[in-house]
Amino acid sequence: MWDDAKRSLFIESLLLNVPIPPVFLYEYDLSRYEVMDGQQRLNSIMDFYENRFALKKLEKWHELNGFRYGELPESLRRGLDRRRISATVLLVESSGQRQPHQNDVRKLVFERLNTGGQHLNPQELRNCLYEGPLNSLLIRLSQAPLFTEIWEIPPYAKNVDRHGNISSELRDNPLYKRMGDCQIILRFFAFRDKANIKGSVRSMLDRFMEESPDIPDPEIEIMEKDYLARLKLARDIFGERVFRYENDDGKWELSQPLYDGIMIALDRLWDKRDRLLAHRARVVANIERLLKKAKAFEVIVGRPNTAKAVQKRMDMLVRAIKT
Repeated sequence: MWDDAKRSLFIESLLLNVPIPPVFLYEYDLSRYEVMDGQQRLNSIMDFYENRFALKKLEKWHELNGFRYGELPESLRRGLDRRRISATVLLVESSGQRQPHQNDVRKLVFERLNTGGQHLNPQELRNCLYEGPLNSLLIRLSQAPLFTEIWEIPPYAKNVDRHGNISSELRDNPLYKRMGDCQIILRFFAFRDKANIKGSVRSMLDRFMEESPDIPDPEIEIMEKDYLARLKLARDIFGERVFRYENDDGKWELSQPLYDGIMIALDRLWDKRDRLLAHRARVVANIERLLKKAKAFEVIVGRPNTAKAVQKRMDMLVRAIKT
């Protein structure tokens, strides 16, 4: 997500009448479009017109720093109003092709576009390709107070106002900025299904999103409750060091692979949750002891990216937690 400085430079380019690359649209139904490339540019224009940010760090027109759209001289507002951005449209196939094929075409276009100077990462790509109840669930869960607290993301309640304006602290957070928070949550659901643990981690995440386009609302509600319940159990057992390991400098670092293993282990052992809570000191000691073994540490925290490693990580942590 662009910060205000980058959005300001884009607005400056419009004010200076600098040529702007076209946006790319996908016609998913007749005369109905979604933005494939150019979302940041369009959002910057809308937010500026709604006075949601002031220009800053301009490179050429320094006198305009601090101005919002409504504060610009009338002549500049009129000039900005006359600017145009062209659009390239990928038309929907008239032959009635099946959705998987259309998604392949859209994915190919997304991966090859680079007009904004920054490639979409895998989760940003999934967000564009697989809109629907599951994607909305990932975004909603990423805003949960317990999740943001554990992953050191600024809380939404204090960083998003009633108009939808986002603070610079939240906007610049690494996990929020590139949808890493949503990917963390997706990993739980993708790894939860044992049959889906095959191929690379990226293929597991892609496949789960692609094969879950229209999950009914009752199932989405169950998934949401399940995730939050497992997350709370993890926090109740491990406390402030949940999903963390002690590095060589004695600092406790968050680990996504460790998170994967603990969350899936707790999910598989859910019917034993009361016993795990009663013996949480032993559970914590077992995990800390396991992570001190070089080979186990490499599998659990060392980020191996294969199906075999993922499955082995889950199995090791299930055994350590249930004893």
